[in-house]
Amino acid sequence: MTRPKGQLDALLDGLGIKLVPVYRRRAAAQSHARGTMHEIRNTYGDGHLVFTLRCIRQTKNNRDELWSETIGAISDILVQRPDWSERAADVLDAFDHIPLGVLRGEAVARRPWPVRASLRMLIYKSLETLLDEPEQRLAV
Repeated sequence: MTRPKGQLDALLDGLGIKLVPVYRRRAAAQSHARGTMHEIRNTYGDGHLVFTLRCIRQTKNNRDELWSETIGAISDILVQRPDWSERAADVLDAFDHIPLGVLRGEAVARRPWPVRASLRMLIYKSLETLLDEPEQRLAV
């Protein structure tokens, strides 16, 4: 007898993502980040989680970068910059040009600093370059 799918798993089905236990090696479109996704969903809602995951899944080179730190960092950025969330198409286009795997590698190399915090800054700087007008950046 199989258990019915939880709400989170059902939501992720629409994005082509499957959550797997941490003791199993993850494959393409799989993630161990159940806790991070629950945290984001419970704090900001389904729409925010879906957009966060779309920033990964609907880009050219980042489709399988479903690491908890990456998901959390992108969510943090979208919370801090709601103006970017209003420009969803531009944000998704920008993520086509951001190598999340490479940036995550840089963040991991900077341990013992928290990976999520380091990665958040690296992604933010890349997005800022692609999404903000030059005069906006100078005003900050």
